Amino acid sequence: MKHKFLPMLLLILFTVICISAPVAVGSYFSFPETVPEIPYTLQEGEIIIPEILDLSEEEAITLLTQSGLRLVEKELLHHPEKLAGTILTQNPSSGAIAHYGDSVSVTVSDGWEEFVPDVRNLPRTQAIEKLTQTGFQVKTISQADFSAPDSVIAQNPEPDKKISLNQEITLTISKGRDDIDPNISETIENYIGMNFEEVKTILSEKHLYARQIDTVYRPDIANGTVVSQSIPSGNTAKQGTCIDLKISIGQVIVHVPDCSGKHIDEARELLTQAGLTCMTIYTPTSETPLDFVISQNQPPDTPLPEHSQVWLTVSTGSSSYVISTGGWSGNPLPSFGKDSEPPTEEITEPAETAPEIFEIPEPIEPDFPEIPEPEPAAPEFPETDPIIETSPPETETETETTEQNLSYEEAPATAPV
Repeated sequence: MKHKFLPMLLLILFTVICISAPVAVGSYFSFPETVPEIPYTLQEGEIIIPEILDLSEEEAITLLTQSGLRLVEKELLHHPEKLAGTILTQNPSSGAIAHYGDSVSVTVSDGWEEFVPDVRNLPRTQAIEKLTQTGFQVKTISQADFSAPDSVIAQNPEPDKKISLNQEITLTISKGRDDIDPNISETIENYIGMNFEEVKTILSEKHLYARQIDTVYRPDIANGTVVSQSIPSGNTAKQGTCIDLKISIGQVIVHVPDCSGKHIDEARELLTQAGLTCMTIYTPTSETPLDFVISQNQPPDTPLPEHSQVWLTVSTGSSSYVISTGGWSGNPLPSFGKDSEPPTEEITEPAETAPEIFEIPEPIEPDFPEIPEPEPAAPEFPETDPIIETSPPETETETETTEQNLSYEEAPATAPV
């Protein structure tokens, strides 16, 4: 009887284990979620840092000041969506505990501006593609015009104006003209070397269209000059035909970036990316850190031909062991290194005495060759020893000696008393 109920007991025990095990495991892993949060009481002088992301810099300063904190601007960053002056990051983050008078470092957006490219006279699709690739929004309107159908008549804002990337550009698109007679043919002339606007007027009088299909950089050809045409001179075309033209835009024009306050390596990279040549001059100053740009000779956004030189004045710190070359140089002078700081007060004393070493004229001025004067006189000694150079025969020497003795003996006889 005892063994009869054993299988049933085992079955019941197994069922209980299967049911209770998942519950126990689930309760174990979910236990942390059920632990109540222990409230934290701020101690005297402690502050919870507020959220300042996406606020303007003025709003962030006001909020932090009211909380007893200070804002420190770490750097400016380009951002295609955030308006200039918007807080992008903060450190420490919101919710952290700080103390009265602590600082919160932030990065601030300086927006993102770009120069509007010139898309006038281009076909509509080509103009829209060029603008959207740059980052602008495009809106189009149409109107009748003597320009080629579906080409850009005008744009707003105008070319080379610097605007933010989220600003919209309006393009006016030509619908063509309605006084075209396709049964009349007109003679095509040679338009190469003429200005595009002039060609456009000439072709409009023949009820033909001048369409700019491409631009090329030709420094030897003035901007706006026709360099090729789709229909050669002497041929005929029906009214309403588009004559496709390639136009020279002269030299490549680039805009000078803002290098002031940047490290020389970053400034040189900006100029190189813009297609300009970086030239540097170094000068000591206590107001600008070592290897940072003090000023530039071309203001930011100045249009210049590609490969033009831009001169940067770079700091060598408050005191420096660098010997100045005394003029402009295309290469940087030796410095303490990219990440070095100007000498501290502990080493300013040897730095102050260093210029005295370089002021000594002896190691700089080539005056030493004037001191060894006896050296030019050395060649005079071989001239008094002809016997070494040419040794005459012994017989000739005896003859000469005899003649000399005779002349010596005769001298007293003829000498007056």
